[in-house]
This record gives sequence, structure tokens and C-alpha cells, in this order.
Amino acid sequence: MKTHDYESLAHLASRSVMVLNTNILPFWKYSVFDEQTQRFWGYVNQRGFPDRTKPLNAILFCRMLWAYSAEFEHSGDSRCLTLAHAAYKTLQTSFIDPLFGGVFYQIRADYTPLVLQKRTFAQAFSIISLARYAKATGNKEALSEAKKIHGFLLHYAQIERGGFTDTLARDWQDEKDDHIWWMNRNGARFIFNSQLHMLEAAIELYRAEPSNEIRTQINSQITFISNYFANPTTGHLSVSVADRTKTIDETVSFPNELEASYLIRRAARLSGDLPKVDLYCTELVRKSMDLGFDKTYGGMFFSWHEKEGFNRCKVWFVQAEAIVALLDAFEASGDSFFLHRVTLLWDYIEEHLIDWKDGEWFASANNPYTDEKSVQQQKARDNRTGKEKVSAFKCPYHTVRTCLEIEKRVNRIISWPSELESTSSCNKPSPLRPSRILQS
Repeated sequence: MKTHDYESLAHLASRSVMVLNTNILPFWKYSVFDEQTQRFWGYVNQRGFPDRTKPLNAILFCRMLWAYSAEFEHSGDSRCLTLAHAAYKTLQTSFIDPLFGGVFYQIRADYTPLVLQKRTFAQAFSIISLARYAKATGNKEALSEAKKIHGFLLHYAQIERGGFTDTLARDWQDEKDDHIWWMNRNGARFIFNSQLHMLEAAIELYRAEPSNEIRTQINSQITFISNYFANPTTGHLSVSVADRTKTIDETVSFPNELEASYLIRRAARLSGDLPKVDLYCTELVRKSMDLGFDKTYGGMFFSWHEKEGFNRCKVWFVQAEAIVALLDAFEASGDSFFLHRVTLLWDYIEEHLIDWKDGEWFASANNPYTDEKSVQQQKARDNRTGKEKVSAFKCPYHTVRTCLEIEKRVNRIISWPSELESTSSCNKPSPLRPSRILQS
């Protein structure tokens, strides 16, 4: 690497540590928990004021539990440990289904069940958070619960080896009426978001307690993603599919692809299959950036469709996931293209997304596009997921993870042996073959 690259990385790391410790963590440590009632709020508006009447979502609680656990594991922060214990207690007493196991999707403000479906997305995050909490604290009951929920999903939701259906009823039965919800508008049999986070669940379980069974499961899930979601024509990942020959939604989701690029590589490293996916993951980031990076105003667009064009909303978690994906691709390839984009994106985040006054990040940046289509896209985004700081859609998982990943990866990159400097940037990738991520 050039001296300028080292300087860029060091600057990025110092800025991310500052943002984590002075902007993100203070908000999540002191703005979401009622000390008097010892309860979390399920909704906090853009100015930091809670609404005590709003329902609480399993996604929020699981992602808070993950973030508190990850930060405690990283720094030993005692406040985060206290909040992790509180989030774990709430998950155990109010979200875990006492009759059928797994987690309820949503509970009321009084902590009684509201939405009882077993949505794979939520179940996956319960496993992710419980496993990370167990790893950080040594809590064996949490790990046992994570393994139990994972077992339910393997038995009831894994309808093909490595592939999980999206939604089941409370008793784990497959009811077609339950399939259509806001993340699965077409009622698809498989949606990528659920597949990806089930892969992440297996990763976290393996990290908490390595086993041959989980390693084999990880391999199966990578194979399923390869066979069902990797589009051999476009090189992108499908959003939802009916089977391995039928794509239901042709949208290119940039957050899906960017998060998938480094999670698939991480999973393949654990399962021993890294050579089979390494190049694909790097090129997936390149293709996403080539298509989705806004070269006029900066930042990443949300999605693209061949007929409908771009969704130009600049959503907070898309930018966060892009940072990690770019650093991961840079580590794998040494290509300065990725490092240059990291710098541009972090500058965009600091200027347009971080709320320097009230803490945390805004849900999305102000949209500079004023055409009618872009205006309506932003309105639809705001109506669906809101502008709030805390909700089912606005959690600490992406922001905390991004800053922790930056620090860890920069420390690793700047310790590269000097001999890599003359070789890494010269490695030209061979043509992308998405249909062959894994070859038998």
C-alpha cells in the first residue's frame, strides 16, 4: 500500500472510533431504557423523545442485545453489559413463546404478545443475538436457547437443504396466508433477507460453540444461495425466488448484496470453502458499487430495477453496510478502488447522516433529487420505515457493527507485510461466474 492509503485508513479508524464513542453508543446507552420501570422503549422519535404506547419488535430487541453484547466484548463497557442483561431478560420473559418456542415477532407496550407469527427474519436475529450474548458473557442458558431456536428452524423452516421458508404460523405450521407481509410483498417461498440472516445465525452459533454440524450447515446454506439467488446473467443477487429456476423479483437490492458479500466470505472461511467464493464476493461489491454509487451527490442508492430504474433514497444502513463490504473487498483484493470508495462514503455519512446534535444517525439523508419519482420514493420510504431514531426499522446493529468492523479491519490491514504492497494491487480478477460460486 501507498503511504496515502495508510493515512486514509488511520483517519477512517480514528473518526469511526470517535463517532461510536461520542455519537452512537451514548444514544443507545441512555435514550432507550427507562431506569424507573427497567423497561426499554420500542419507539424514540427523531428528536429523541420516546413513545411509551408503541409496540416493541423482536428485531429491535435482538439487535440491541447483539450491539450491547458486541460492544461489551470489545471494550468491557459495564453500561453495555447491564443493558445486555436487561435486553436478554426481556427477550426471555416477553418474546420467547412459552408454548411452541421461538420468538414472537411483536409485543405490546405492556409486554404482552401481539404478532405471533414465526417470521424467519426475527428467529434468525434471536439466534444471532443470543449466541453473541452467550459468547460475550459466558451465559450457557442463552446459548442453549439459541441452539433450541435454530433446531426449530432446521426442522420446520428448512424446506430444502440450506433453504428456509420465510414465514410460519405460531405453531410452526406453513400457512400460505401468512406469507405476504411488508418484506415479502409477493409471498415468495424464499426471500434473500431471511436466507442471509440464517447464514449469519449459523456463523454466530459456530463462533460461540464450533461444531462439525454447524460447519456442514453453513456449507449447505452457501450452496443454496449460490444455486437459488446468484443470477448467472447479471452477476447480481435476486431478492426473492420461487425455486432455483424462477426469480420473482428482479430488483437489485444494494444492501442485500453488500452485506452478503462479506457474510458469505466470513461463512466460507469458517466452513473451509473460501477459495470457492472469494472472487465472487469481491466482484459482487464491485458490481454493486459500479451500479449503485451516486456519482453526482455521493452515497449509495437503495435499489435498481431494469424497468423501474433507481430507488434513489440514501438509507442509513445501506451506507453502513457499504463501508464494511468495501473494506472486506479491499482486504481480499488489495484493489485501491475499494479503499477510495470507503473514504468517499464515510465523508458522505459524516456530512449527511450523523446527527451531531441529538445523537445516532438519521434514518435517511435528505434526497437531493427533486423529480416526481424520487420525491414519491422518499415519501414511501419515510411512510413505511419512518424518520425515528428507534423502532423495528432503526436499531444499533448496523451502526455499531460498522464502527467495530472498521477498527478491527484497519488494525489488520495496516499490519500487512510490506511485500504485499507490490503484489496485491496487481491482481486482476478473472471474469465473474456467479452461477458457479460453489463447484462440486
